[in-house]
Amino acid sequence: MKKFILKLLLFVSLLILLFGLFLLFLFLPSTPRASKSLLFAEIKKDSLLIATPSTRIVFVGGSNLSFGVNCQLIKDSLKINPINTAIHAGIGIKYMLEKTLKYIKKGDIIVFVPEYEHFYSDWNIGSPELLRTVIEVNNRSNVNLLSKKQLYNCFSYIGIFILSKFNPFEYINIEENDVYGVNSFNEYGDVDAHWNLENRHDEITSNTIDITGYNPEVIVEIRQIMDKLQEKGCIFLVSYPCFQETSFNNSIEAIKKVEEDLKNNTFKILGTPERYMMSDSLMFDTVYHLNKQGLERRTKLLIEDLKTVLHGIN
Repeated sequence: MKKFILKLLLFVSLLILLFGLFLLFLFLPSTPRASKSLLFAEIKKDSLLIATPSTRIVFVGGSNLSFGVNCQLIKDSLKINPINTAIHAGIGIKYMLEKTLKYIKKGDIIVFVPEYEHFYSDWNIGSPELLRTVIEVNNRSNVNLLSKKQLYNCFSYIGIFILSKFNPFEYINIEENDVYGVNSFNEYGDVDAHWNLENRHDEITSNTIDITGYNPEVIVEIRQIMDKLQEKGCIFLVSYPCFQETSFNNSIEAIKKVEEDLKNNTFKILGTPERYMMSDSLMFDTVYHLNKQGLERRTKLLIEDLKTVLHGIN
């Protein structure tokens, strides 16, 4: 019996030690390589949300926005201060919208542009990008924005996250990515690092979105956050992402399902899916990332649609 108790105490002590080490490595500072990733641009974008004066137009969504808008054109045309908060679709639109609520001001115009795949995934998605964002980028200050399910869904990535702290290549020969780096964004939050680069069409893999994966919960949840934003005195608009023409044609049924449900839920909508479908030649390196010519075309379309909708509201 005595030996059993000693073994039990040893086992429990080891568990406590391992748990302590787990917490230690979980909360270590980011590695030099990780700190240069585009995820850390959230710090700059949050400062824009704090400091930019009204009247403001705030773009919320994935990289179809960060790689697809020229905010300088919007500012010059609409005489409104633009903020492009978009970073990475993998962060998930629940986190994007919940975080926007923290910084929004009365009179702000929110332009929400998710990727089509967001309507075909879990609202409470967990991902490596979301885990790193809440743990490292904002030093756990936004962990409270995550649901229990999101935390659970992020748990499977913790092992890889911790192991990255032991990878020597995270600490030596560090070079920031020429396009996907923390400094790839301009003063409005747009990625401009690729504006003078050649297209990377060899990196593009066309998408086909399967309509059977549609998640109606996403629309319901977006409406709930929209109501909270409108209670704060904001205008909430929804638009469609720029999307490669080949992938658009491959996914037309799935895209039409999104359009139908947005219309049926009486969102104020900018444009149509077809309007923001973009020729393959206008894509930079993914089906959602536009080259300079493409993003200027998309921005002009957005400006036209914003003028129409805002005139109707005012």
